[in-house]
Amino acid sequence: MPKLPTVNVNEISSFDEAKQVISTLLDTVDLQQKEILALKEEIARLKKYPRKPQFNKQSHHVSAKDMEKDSKPWQKGTRGKIVVDHHIQLPELKQCACGSTEFKTITTTTKIVQGVSITRNNTAYHGRRKQCISCGKTYNTPIPDDVKGISFDRTTQSLVSFLKFHCRFTQPLLYRFFHEFGISISYGELQYMLQKNSQKLQEAYLYLRKQGLYKSTYLHADATGAKRRQRATSQIEQQFLHIAGNMQFSLFKITKKYNSSIMAALLGKHGRKKIYLSDDASPNGKRLRIIRKQLCLIHEVRHYRSLSPRYKIQRKKQQEVVQQWQQFYQLAKEYRHDPVQEKKDTIRNLFDTITRQTTGYEPLDRQLALTRMKRKKLLLFLAYPIVPIQNNQAERDLREFVILRKISGETKSQAGDRSIERHLSVIQTVKKQGLPIFATLHGLLTHTLPLSVLTANIS
Repeated sequence: MPKLPTVNVNEISSFDEAKQVISTLLDTVDLQQKEILALKEEIARLKKYPRKPQFNKQSHHVSAKDMEKDSKPWQKGTRGKIVVDHHIQLPELKQCACGSTEFKTITTTTKIVQGVSITRNNTAYHGRRKQCISCGKTYNTPIPDDVKGISFDRTTQSLVSFLKFHCRFTQPLLYRFFHEFGISISYGELQYMLQKNSQKLQEAYLYLRKQGLYKSTYLHADATGAKRRQRATSQIEQQFLHIAGNMQFSLFKITKKYNSSIMAALLGKHGRKKIYLSDDASPNGKRLRIIRKQLCLIHEVRHYRSLSPRYKIQRKKQQEVVQQWQQFYQLAKEYRHDPVQEKKDTIRNLFDTITRQTTGYEPLDRQLALTRMKRKKLLLFLAYPIVPIQNNQAERDLREFVILRKISGETKSQAGDRSIERHLSVIQTVKKQGLPIFATLHGLLTHTLPLSVLTANIS
């Protein structure tokens, strides 16, 4: 630990010398405090105390630029073009106070008021059952196909799926929502409509699984836990929700296991020919026969961050290597926007320099050797700049299901699993395609929209 320097006050003869002495003392005290903090952390680590939360001191600093920005008056944000559904001509004054009825127009004004009309729209279908007097044959008045076996119109059926899987309504919220507008509905009818909509979306799901995988340039993949509660025994069955997709579409699948065979079946023959982006978990390992694979660089750097060096010199080596990987990641990130040969060579040379060094810290050197063995899969993006270098998109896609799982809990049957797969696949794809979600979902459920809208912009 650095010691305080010896200071003779009688030898200070000027103001500058006093400032120098004070600055030296403050620097020494600062070094001592850092050393004491490091020793406390080492003692806490050896005693296996829980780590204290780390806060970024800079996050609380408010710059002059931020203060200037905050001092500006509030302004209404700009909006895009608003579609007008109804036009109303405002009443105008017909006679002036002076008695004249002649006016000239100076300017015209238009005020657009946005609104939504949610009203009950119950319909009664009247019919008769008739019998032929001559032969006795009976005839029934045909009921529209979209309301056969159900007492709710098409819009209500589509709205149930929209609120459940896009707005994350629970069944009690759905029940209260419809009852507020005078719709008499039960929990069983809500569940029946969701299952009915799931069956209607099966064709769209299969189309996504075929055409979406076929038209994609690359695919990212990941998985998260999913649970099903058995109705008979109330036992929780562990499952997995898989995601395969990219920036233009999503495809979900719930299975009991998470391994290379499951991933291969989900990808199919078209998906296995695409560039595959994932982490290096065992289901994505050598048993998964993929021609071209790009490993996530963020997951690779996490291996280095997860090391637990005991001594200070080992921690210093770990931090140096992590900083080198951060520099490498930044160069790889910029390469996509300007994929020139010079940058490609720089990235390759930096990768070789990092992975071939010897630090003397055995776990760190072992991890560098493992990373060097993955060189081809970690640097595939150099040949295909369109491919991302990290798998964050797959994790963001899974987040929608994770939130839904926390709100609604476990599924209750295999039909519930299929309903989640189909609804999330269609809704996320529609959102990525930039289409209106409710209108597109309603069009697919009523078969008034072609399935090709789901893959129109996939490349």
